[in-house]
Amino acid sequence: MTAKVKRGDRRIYQKRMALLQAALDPLAKQGASTAEIHARRGLMLNVYNTVPGEYERTKNLLRSVYASGQGNGATLGILVGDNANYASLIEYGTGPHEMNPAQLQQHLEVLPKGGLLRFGRTGQAYLLPGPYIGPAIIYARTLTRERLHTLMQSLFL
Repeated sequence: MTAKVKRGDRRIYQKRMALLQAALDPLAKQGASTAEIHARRGLMLNVYNTVPGEYERTKNLLRSVYASGQGNGATLGILVGDNANYASLIEYGTGPHEMNPAQLQQHLEVLPKGGLLRFGRTGQAYLLPGPYIGPAIIYARTLTRERLHTLMQSLFL
C-alpha cells in the first residue's frame, strides 16, 4: 500500500515566497543601517573618544563611513566600508602592531553580539589597531540572520 502525502497548497507557498522576496530589500536596508551605526560606535570608541595626541581629529573618518543593503528576491547583501584613504590603517593598525585579516577574523569570531573590539588605540598610541568595520559587519550579519529567521518562521510555520 502506498500513501500519498498531501503537501501544502502550491498557491499558499507562492504567496509566502512573494512576501519573503518583498521583505528582503527592506531587511537588507535595515541591516545596512545597523552596520553603519555600529561602525560609527566603533570609531567613537577607538578614535574619537580617546586621549588626544599626535594627529588632528577632523572627523573625516567618521564622515566617510558608508553602508548599503540590497535584496533581490533570492539574495540579500550588505556592504559596509569607509572611503577614507587611511581607514585600513585604523582597522588593522600599522608597524609592529599591525594585524593581518586572519588575526582580525579570529578576534571577530569570538566577539559577543553587539560587541566592539578595543586594543588600546588612542591619539598617542595611534599605531595600534582600532577595528570598527569588522565588528560592524559581524553585528549586521548576526542581526540580519536573526531577523530573516524570524521572518521565515512567521511565513512558513
